[in-house]
Amino acid sequence: MPFQPDYDVHEDRLPYTLQGDPDGRRVGVLVLHGFMGSPLSSRPMAEYLNAEGLFVHCPLLPGHGNYPGKLRGVSHRAWLAEAEEAYRFTKSACDDLFIIGHSMGNILGAHVALKFGDARGMAMLAPIYDVPDPRLRYVKYARFFLPWYYPHKSKRESMQHLVRERVLDFDPTIDYDSPEFQAQLPQVSRVPISGMHEMVCMIEKGRALWPKLDIPARIFAGEDDNAAPPENARRIFALLPTQDKELTVFPDVGHELMRPFEPIHATIWESIAAFIKKHLPQDQALATA
Repeated sequence: MPFQPDYDVHEDRLPYTLQGDPDGRRVGVLVLHGFMGSPLSSRPMAEYLNAEGLFVHCPLLPGHGNYPGKLRGVSHRAWLAEAEEAYRFTKSACDDLFIIGHSMGNILGAHVALKFGDARGMAMLAPIYDVPDPRLRYVKYARFFLPWYYPHKSKRESMQHLVRERVLDFDPTIDYDSPEFQAQLPQVSRVPISGMHEMVCMIEKGRALWPKLDIPARIFAGEDDNAAPPENARRIFALLPTQDKELTVFPDVGHELMRPFEPIHATIWESIAAFIKKHLPQDQALATA
């Protein structure tokens, strides 16, 4: 059964399923979001791909869709199980299936591609190979005596920017700098150390998957990505055994490179659509809407 959250999730962060062209080749795309993300981040791209005739599905990972406190007590195995459930659902509706992952979602994508063995290709957006901060390697110990990490206390400008970005992405109407909201910020932005540990476990799992992922791949990364610096994409690209692979790193682009507020988003959407069409059977054209 798909994950059913027992906490509030705003409508735009819920899973989505966009039906493809019923009269054309049944081609499906499974989209997998990253750590502390949600289906919100990929919805505009999915609507573009759906207009090209594609069936698109994106699940909500357990513990996601609300503020990061909901991640407490959620295992990375639950994320893997949800990705598997979503893969089965998408494949049941399609003849051909492609995967799009964002950040940690790429590890989930690699997992299901290898487990089921019939994905035609994978597009990777801001994939992650290693932790963005070496101190995260110690959360496996810290989780036993520190329940929470408070990123708003960080002195790193990039972390301060990330906290503000995540909060306003969750609710753009918030007056972030008001004294009233600043009093709530520690509770709203805190991240469970246990959740960070599960994310590190996923990254470690990914390092065992990349050398086995022998399917066509397209990788997109941004030079200004603080969450998954482009060296992650370069290392993964080097490890992939497939000869059918391409890596594009865009200057002046951050982590959410597929979203409409990034000017490069249209190029990425078009490149993914072209990648999918190229890797369909030669006698099976995709009808466009």
